[in-house]
Amino acid sequence: MTIRAPFYKAGTPVFGITQPAYAFVLPYVRTATRFRDGFQLVALAPRLPMSQAVNLRPSLLCALAVVTIPLLSACGDSSDTSAPWGSSGGSSSGGSSSGGSSSSGSSSGSGGSGSGAATSSSGGGTHDGGGPVPEAGSGSGGSDASTSSSGSSPDAGADSAGDDGGAAGDGSIAVPDIKVVMYLPNWAGSFASWATKVDFNKMTHLLLAFATVSGGTNFDLGAQASDVQTLTAAAHAKGVKVLVSIGGAGGDSSIISAYGNMSNVAPLVANLDSMCKSMNLDGVDVDLEQGTQMTSSTNYPAFVNQLISTFHAEGKLVTSALAQYIVQDAGSDATIIGVINSFDFINDMIYSTNMSRYTSESNWWTSTVNLPKTKLVWGVNFEGNSLSVGTVTQIAMSSKAYGGIMAWEYSQPTEAQLWPAIQSVF
Repeated sequence: MTIRAPFYKAGTPVFGITQPAYAFVLPYVRTATRFRDGFQLVALAPRLPMSQAVNLRPSLLCALAVVTIPLLSACGDSSDTSAPWGSSGGSSSGGSSSGGSSSSGSSSGSGGSGSGAATSSSGGGTHDGGGPVPEAGSGSGGSDASTSSSGSSPDAGADSAGDDGGAAGDGSIAVPDIKVVMYLPNWAGSFASWATKVDFNKMTHLLLAFATVSGGTNFDLGAQASDVQTLTAAAHAKGVKVLVSIGGAGGDSSIISAYGNMSNVAPLVANLDSMCKSMNLDGVDVDLEQGTQMTSSTNYPAFVNQLISTFHAEGKLVTSALAQYIVQDAGSDATIIGVINSFDFINDMIYSTNMSRYTSESNWWTSTVNLPKTKLVWGVNFEGNSLSVGTVTQIAMSSKAYGGIMAWEYSQPTEAQLWPAIQSVF
């Protein structure tokens, strides 16, 4: 005989009967298998001599009735026996998978999606938050790249983006509430050479800078696909997503000029998408800094909308490096505000050593642009020697009330002191 029923903690009443009553039948159970949503008693048979078993038959039948009647009626559909008890993954109301919403870690979520931005882990812990998160983010979980969670501090880089760092491919986008973003430029040596030099611990996103338009509507990152793939594989192994950053100061002119012709928008995005696929990248970061060329009367909104519709359909990210002055130059009208809010998050190029500057600019973003706090990532600049360990630590701590921190850039000599300071916070 096989009985499938929900598993109840000791002392939990079921129709007024507590678990100790069930224990009477256990001496007669040959095997018992626990499942995620219940347990299965297999081959109910006395393990006593037949003469004793016969004498105990009435008691056994009574015990079986006590166990099976209330439990089977509470059992519902018990056809799903695929997930054994103890398989990694949290509960969900809309679906389940090994590791919760991600294929590599555990989470708590609702069917693999959430109103908050998602996190992931590769060992069952939550991460990407660095502490309590004050607001829910904008991401919806359920992709292969990461899981849904309110966000708490990661233990290692492998906990930062989940799985192999690849995109979901199902149109769902998972973004941690708290991001730790790092740029790496293409003029600091081959990307492949950085695969063994970058400390991915606590990093959530690595942005490769910069790809610009070359030859009509083609993008060029200044590196071979195989070169980028080596670095991407190393990052993915640590759960870090890798994006290409397009434009940059000066380099953005090539992109702005190209999308100035509306007929170029679709092929620009298609060619960028093709390049990202060839390099196993997880999305694109839009670094356009000429606000007067990004107004609602230009093709900037159409270009961004095309990027988002294309990349989001593949489960890939579209972020943007911006600053208050750039958006103000663009006009800050309803169209531009809508475009900005459509990005998965904003890397705010504040680059200051003054905390009041971060506070005032953050207030502007949340009040004027109506940007959710968890979409606003505070930028610090590793260039030069103006940023001290104490200051970057303070900025990193305060950034956890928003969307985290971004650093420009990893190849700077100051990385040896400043990056560990950031890591210590998250």
